[in-house]
Amino acid sequence: MILEIKDLSFSYKDNAILENISLKLESPCTCSILGPNGIGKTTFIKCLLGLLANVKGDIFIDEKDVKRIDRKKFYNMVAYVKQGGKENSIYRVIDTILLGLASSINPLLKPKDTDIMKAYAIMKELNIFHLKDKYVSRLSGGEAQMVFIARALIKNPEILIMDEPESNLDYRNQILILDIIKTLEEKGKLIIFNTHYPDHALRYSKKTLMLSAGKKYLFGDTKDIITKENIEETFKIRAIVGELKDGDKVYKDIIPLAIT
Repeated sequence: MILEIKDLSFSYKDNAILENISLKLESPCTCSILGPNGIGKTTFIKCLLGLLANVKGDIFIDEKDVKRIDRKKFYNMVAYVKQGGKENSIYRVIDTILLGLASSINPLLKPKDTDIMKAYAIMKELNIFHLKDKYVSRLSGGEAQMVFIARALIKNPEILIMDEPESNLDYRNQILILDIIKTLEEKGKLIIFNTHYPDHALRYSKKTLMLSAGKKYLFGDTKDIITKENIEETFKIRAIVGELKDGDKVYKDIIPLAIT
């Protein structure tokens, strides 16, 4: 699957947030979006999803203009996990996850046993099976975030868009989600995720979109975008970008040194 964006721009009350962003992604691929707070990372995602009006530019999926794709078909292809936070949900965890199949389940019928087994399998993969009968409104922010990720995964989307998927998660669950992202890429999916952690982007994404002040952006192979020069220019932080060895494995990492 190919996602192509041409000259995407968005303004809010005459204030330009994004300006003439163009990029092309082809699955399997993971693309991270980096940038300081308030730079427009979440706005960019909402533009992709058609959640904002007055977006300029064009977005294509497999050369089809997304404005011409039926919304039900679009959301069968694309799943979205918004920023961490608890929803005021009246549903149990199992029911919330099954809502991810809402476009393919008759609302007047009970979910099939196969649908329930899909939900169980994903809950086990995310280590939240023990929460299945709890109400989402009574979960911690981190637990709820895992549920919403499960809700997105259950329909097996071709494109998965995640807005800060590691937010509200402890260190172990952050790595769990990032490993799942890597597994989805290996299965042929296209994943786009915002993150506050350049080291996560460096380790887990093939492509990176880096947004910076002045409506400037950089896009390309992650190794070419996440450099000490670009980190300093974008985040105003002096850092070391290098590699760490653990036995036979080599891991890329970033060590922040000082604010510039």
